Amino acid sequence: MDVICLIDFGRYDVFTKAKEDRLIKLSNFLALDFSLPDMRDILQNNFNRALSRYVNGGCLSRQDRLVSILFPWIPFDRNAKTLVNEYHRLTDYLPDSNSSSLIVETEVYGGTNPYVLKMMEYLASNLKEDLLGAYVHGSLGTHEEIAYSDFDALAILKEEVLESPKRLAKVAQTLNQARSIMLDFDPLQHHGWFVLSEADLRCYPEAYFPSKLFRYSKSLLPHSGLELKLHVQNSFEREHQAFFKNLCDSVINRLTYRKYPKNMYQLKCLLSEFMLLPALYVQVRDNKSMYKNFCFAAAKSDFSQEDWAIMDEVSSLRSIWSYNISPFGRWVITKSTQLSGFLKSRFSPHIPEHTKAILKDSFYQRMQNLAIIMRRKIL
Repeated sequence: MDVICLIDFGRYDVFTKAKEDRLIKLSNFLALDFSLPDMRDILQNNFNRALSRYVNGGCLSRQDRLVSILFPWIPFDRNAKTLVNEYHRLTDYLPDSNSSSLIVETEVYGGTNPYVLKMMEYLASNLKEDLLGAYVHGSLGTHEEIAYSDFDALAILKEEVLESPKRLAKVAQTLNQARSIMLDFDPLQHHGWFVLSEADLRCYPEAYFPSKLFRYSKSLLPHSGLELKLHVQNSFEREHQAFFKNLCDSVINRLTYRKYPKNMYQLKCLLSEFMLLPALYVQVRDNKSMYKNFCFAAAKSDFSQEDWAIMDEVSSLRSIWSYNISPFGRWVITKSTQLSGFLKSRFSPHIPEHTKAILKDSFYQRMQNLAIIMRRKIL
């Protein structure tokens, strides 16, 4: 009899040495086939999540978030040493970069979007010695931005940044402050920087930031990271299955318990999660990454026209995306602070009447139904 064992060590916690020891003991007790690559993947995935949270606010715990409201610099200083220690432990598990590699090349952003240009100037002035590369992707990277677009960006920290707690804290705070540029572009943005370390290139986490995305990205630094050598790890299927499952469950549970959006920020979070499902569905189905814009057509043929129609309807909301926000309201929710994020989730602009007219109970129920069907087909 085959047994699947799911071990949860916390969604956002750093994967500490104590947790590593517990996992090894448990695997030995259960006679699990637990290999060095398994441990590497766990350490790398947990570290990358923790590093991303750290860069985008400095916080790794609820206590950090509370402290950050009054003293935003304290979590950065307090958690830097923990991140550096965990980074050293992670690198012990990463293989030498002597396997076959993938070369990815990106061009420097040459568009006219004032927010991207402002970000380029900010990074060049403050972080050019600390970043191996920085990239804008998504609609901004392909010069196709619309009112619904947000500021998708990746930063790759140089190895030496993660050798020094003091330097890491300074770089993280500087990147976090740059989020105000992202929020000026899209006040409802629900994520910050995607973050990798230089060591990740030795064992590239394809599930976190698919390498094909670089083809549709533009460099934010004119002289850094224009060519990268990636050594892609082979745990792609497992990681994307987990991501797809978690995202499906998030959408399904929210709609099952009728936690419908009450403002534009909550609405954008839900719609964006839902529209990401086709990309993850195709990636799990085909065991390879694909650019998000192509995934709708690739997934559509697996579903009936009636079931898929809601995905097209949700996508069409992007073309009528609009809302009113006062200058003061905009000022409040576009700060790169924990307090601003808290206020945005609760006091974001109201959903306009023309959008409310579309968002009936049946609309959300059809979203839920498609998410359930997608989950059943894959998992």
